[in-house]
Amino acid sequence: MNLPLNNSEEEPEVSMSPLIDCVFLLLIFFLVSSMTKVKNKDIPIDLPASESAVKLRPDDKQAVVGLDSQGNLFWDGQPGTTNYLHEQLRSISISNPDRRIRIDMDEDTPIGRFVEVMDACQFYNLSNIGIRTYDENYNKN
Repeated sequence: MNLPLNNSEEEPEVSMSPLIDCVFLLLIFFLVSSMTKVKNKDIPIDLPASESAVKLRPDDKQAVVGLDSQGNLFWDGQPGTTNYLHEQLRSISISNPDRRIRIDMDEDTPIGRFVEVMDACQFYNLSNIGIRTYDENYNKN
């Protein structure tokens, strides 16, 4: 059986649309994966040591109140005032009263400043409060 010969030889085409689809999928993947970066809420302080601390898994949704050695207040790693602390605690008590609040304080923080933060939490009926202590595995550099 003889097949008709086609004198016009066509070169095969490479379709670009699957390649473009793959590039867009990779772009979306890298954009989404870079958005899940954890916000650093830590402040440079010397944490107190504890031998009987309960180890909890890190939680990105917890609020972090920081107190440095001079008694300066930080909310989620950013400097703040006592009024700002009360505003944030009030909004937490309204929206999510079971939200975990972690207090990071320096060893040399004035105890009166710590009591102010605890009183503010108690005023807004927030009871899921923890105090961060030094942990070798978490704090190693």
